[in-house]
Amino acid sequence: TFCITTARASKLKPGFEKAEYLEMLSVFSRQRDTLIDERIPAPERFQRVYRSKVMGLENRWELWVSKDSTATISIRGTTASKESWLENFYSAMVPAKGELKLTNDFTFQYDLADDPKAAVHTGWLIGTAFLSRDILPKLDSLSEAGIKDIYIMGHSQGGAIAYLMTSYLERLKKAGKVNSEIQFKTYCSAAPKPGNLYYAYEFEAMTYGGWAFNVVNSADWVPEVPFTVQTVNDFDEKVIKRYSICHHF
Repeated sequence: TFCITTARASKLKPGFEKAEYLEMLSVFSRQRDTLIDERIPAPERFQRVYRSKVMGLENRWELWVSKDSTATISIRGTTASKESWLENFYSAMVPAKGELKLTNDFTFQYDLADDPKAAVHTGWLIGTAFLSRDILPKLDSLSEAGIKDIYIMGHSQGGAIAYLMTSYLERLKKAGKVNSEIQFKTYCSAAPKPGNLYYAYEFEAMTYGGWAFNVVNSADWVPEVPFTVQTVNDFDEKVIKRYSICHHF
């Protein structure tokens, strides 16, 4: 008996590519419900095949697919609605692993990081929860169709959710609940901070080697929020103990 396996060559490559990012911006620009700004060119590679209903706190996503069997999950940013801004302002931090009971028939069980000190923004986690319930069946369909190279893209609020969605899907992949052959590559645009330092460390390790980027304008205030401050209580307990011993002597 012979067992023959073939390694799937991903079309996605690690590292930032300007042309790739510009195409993602073109895809995202089509999230608008009003007339498209003609100064922003239409996507060259991708065609939209699905637009979700509005869900959660005014969240929505689109699925775009290219002729070379690559897909893009495009996550909408903040709208003018009070619900959408409530999502931004609901910045209380919750553990990066746990569950949220969101409706009578929907309890979102999530696992975004191992470190018990890792925490994430509650509002954007809620957005991730509702969107993921709609995205997961589409991922199964894409996989069955042989599409296993997938960009995750979001601007502003959508970028914050793109961070969390990447963590959620990558952890599901690790747990065997999403096809392990799927390769994700994430482009966040002007994304605010979706979690604390411990979450950031794990996200960086998860996407190490050039599989996730946040492109920002240094004059933009959005990537600087929500406001955070580090105190001595944020340090690892071992560091605090070591400092206490040194200070004692």
